[in-house]
Amino acid sequence: MQAAVAALEAQLAVQGREFLIDDWPGPGEARIRFLGRFQGQPVVWKARLCALAADDAGPQYLDIGPAEADGVPLEIGLAIPVIDEAAMRKTVIMVRNYRRLRPGRHEFAGPRKPPSC
Repeated sequence: MQAAVAALEAQLAVQGREFLIDDWPGPGEARIRFLGRFQGQPVVWKARLCALAADDAGPQYLDIGPAEADGVPLEIGLAIPVIDEAAMRKTVIMVRNYRRLRPGRHEFAGPRKPPSC
């Protein structure tokens, strides 16, 4: 994992960015990589961000998979209409601010109600 951290750190420094976008197939999903800490160790987060549908009554979530040689897989479901660069930046900050993350699913908001228009 240390080699993956060093490699991403170098890429980010060259590009002057906080995260790298690996895939952005549409407005509802993106795959990014960024540096952070997990269980006291520096890691590469390999994150898949998903915009939850407006009619989805489920909570927002983080789902952390088992660590791999090139990083820790992370899926994040967000109650937002689209995944854009601002949402990516906010997600990086959110994950970095969590202090007691552990493998598995973490729901971080109660059930959402459909919009009342």
